[in-house]
Amino acid sequence: MPTEKTNPAEDQRLAPTMAPQRVMRIIEALSESREGLTLTQLCARTSLPKTSLFSLLRSLAEGSYVISEGKSHRLGPETYRIAAVIYKTDRFPGNVRPMLEELQKACGETVMLGVPTEDWMSLIYADVIESTSWLRFSANVGAHRPLYSTSVGKVILAYTDEKLRQRYLKNTDLVPKTAYTKVTRQALIRELDDIRANGYVISRGSVEGATGMAAPVFNAEGQLVAAVATAGPSERFERQRAHLLASVRDCAAKMSSKLGYNGT
Repeated sequence: MPTEKTNPAEDQRLAPTMAPQRVMRIIEALSESREGLTLTQLCARTSLPKTSLFSLLRSLAEGSYVISEGKSHRLGPETYRIAAVIYKTDRFPGNVRPMLEELQKACGETVMLGVPTEDWMSLIYADVIESTSWLRFSANVGAHRPLYSTSVGKVILAYTDEKLRQRYLKNTDLVPKTAYTKVTRQALIRELDDIRANGYVISRGSVEGATGMAAPVFNAEGQLVAAVATAGPSERFERQRAHLLASVRDCAAKMSSKLGYNGT
């Protein structure tokens, strides 16, 4: 790592412009020590002045990017969330974002790209573009959502390996989110079979008053890697049902093609 040797006056003058680099050096150092590091250890590894280091650690802790307990400092949940988003998003060639933007323009509603977590027990939103309407469906990049009640999750679950699906059903409580949530395994399995047969889902089982539409995204090997969806107020969706569904399915097909899927 580069070293910094500045006097206090110079350090104060340079602090605003050097802060981003210093933050990344702290994150890098902590990423190499799961148990955490003391201020002295961090100072040695980053070659940062203790006064600056202490101030930056305090700010990072306030945002949950770092957890400071006693004399030890380690990475916090927000840093891991960002890492998860980067990891998940990096699975795509990067050029599916324009397709998501096209979908949002075509729908005028919130659109999202969801991927399964490593254990296939929930989903994470890898990308979200929200509607500009004051009445809209809201979602955050990096947010974890259940599979059984969301449109994105149901598509993922429908195309999940049978063993993974059985494990999910065995270990998941189907708690109702709305009056439309499938709360028995038999009902959910029937819906998943329909999704696989139709190639899409229209769901109202996640948020009261909202409807979601989702379709699968496949890679070159024909394996599901994501689901693309739009969601918004049910009343608006009913008026545009055919158009919205066609737009989502078209977007999913384009994304799959971009990832090398040839439809066979």
